[in-house]
Amino acid sequence: MPDVVEPGTRLVQRYRLEEHLGSLEEEPRGEAGPVYWRALDELLDRPVGVALLPADDPRAAAVLRAARRAAAVSDARFLRVLDASEVDGVVYVVTEWVSATSLVDLLADGPLPAVEAQAMAVDVAGALAAAHEQGLSHLCLQPEHVLRTPHGQVKVAGLQVDAAARGVEAAGPDDAARRDTAGAASVLYAALTGRWPGPDGTRLAPAPQEGGAVCSPRQVRAGVPDSLDEAVCRALDLPGRHHGGGPLRTPTALRDAGSAAHVTSRVPVVGPAPPSPRDPASFPAPHVPPYDDQARERRPVATTLAWSVAALVLVVGLALFGGQLLLTGLGRGGDAADARPGDEQTGQAEAPRIARLDVASATTLDPPPGNGEENSDRAGRAVDGDPGTVWTTKTYNDQFGPTGLKFGVGLLLDLGKTQDVSRVAITVAGGATDLELRVAEDAGDTLEDYELVDEASDVDGRTVLRPADPITARYVLVWLTELPARDGKYLGEVAEVTVSG
Repeated sequence: MPDVVEPGTRLVQRYRLEEHLGSLEEEPRGEAGPVYWRALDELLDRPVGVALLPADDPRAAAVLRAARRAAAVSDARFLRVLDASEVDGVVYVVTEWVSATSLVDLLADGPLPAVEAQAMAVDVAGALAAAHEQGLSHLCLQPEHVLRTPHGQVKVAGLQVDAAARGVEAAGPDDAARRDTAGAASVLYAALTGRWPGPDGTRLAPAPQEGGAVCSPRQVRAGVPDSLDEAVCRALDLPGRHHGGGPLRTPTALRDAGSAAHVTSRVPVVGPAPPSPRDPASFPAPHVPPYDDQARERRPVATTLAWSVAALVLVVGLALFGGQLLLTGLGRGGDAADARPGDEQTGQAEAPRIARLDVASATTLDPPPGNGEENSDRAGRAVDGDPGTVWTTKTYNDQFGPTGLKFGVGLLLDLGKTQDVSRVAITVAGGATDLELRVAEDAGDTLEDYELVDEASDVDGRTVLRPADPITARYVLVWLTELPARDGKYLGEVAEVTVSG
């Protein structure tokens, strides 16, 4: 390595070093690892990332071989290796430079929403699956390696090269697949909880443990979707609800499980994970991949603004709530929160008592021309009291209606016995959905067996449907007549249904 490496140093008369980014310290041996720089490719006038290692380092030859192999990867989700060689006693590896934020910094303000965590993990697992098809692997994936651009594109740094720099090797293709699957699942765990379940070496706080085992994501953060929790547990061999599914041992299997997970965006948002008793200053310096940290520098201003807006909304909300209480005290009885416009309410009449009714069972109704296969085994998710779990319809190429395959599909609730039904609260996820509320004394196989008592259009979130007149029924049917579009197709999601009488 040149006697002096500083900003302005040029490699092979082409790469001018501009900013020192850090280095990789090997633990527990304490050996110095590659040194990372942001540089300028003067030939093409573009920023690049450069890693430098003395050519006499015992790992130098392995790093150079790994970089040349990684240069062949075709998946755009990896940071590309642009050049790798040895000159003047230095092995150097040049990678593309992207303006992006690492997962560690994305989690500085708390865990990601479940839909974002799912998308990121599916991308990471998909990228690793593509690399394995070309005989390549990562072997030491950490949150610092996972980057997200301002446009939402995921990039993975360090393919092959960082494992070589750390002296990490796989025992064979199966071991490599297992390691990378665990790495991608750990990324999903971190995105959902803000904690890291893998080995030390990252700035994230470690995942908590119970009985010597890492806690599942749902134990760490309330509201984590069951399907994502299950995928993580199956990939990391964690105790949890596996629902009969076997372990996930390949990136492809994890990608497919993550893609199939039913996730709603309405998962409770929590604050940053509590501080770890482990001193961050004692961590070995992690690989600092090339990314733009300006977004992190802007975060305090954005956070302050967000809290200011939240405080203003809270003050206005309290004022409105106080006004509602005042009106109630002046004689406006009844259930004001769900009152329809035009309902007559006076202080003379006693408000009816409304109680939540138990649902004995939930299934689906998909009469001909439907085939009856509408994820009936997941219908219970809509009545489990957890808005983070959802029942979804099948995916359709065309919208329901005269030009579609059929006119709708339904979620059918059995109250166990005939009861008074006064209203049904429905929480829809995924986008604007048209709904009908239908009821019946006896279960039927066709839509005509259920009486239409109310309907609503463009529901996205919570709505309350109810019959115009008092009604008794045992069966309540939530019938979906128009589904929200997603990627050119149509899919309905119901997060929660509550029946009151």
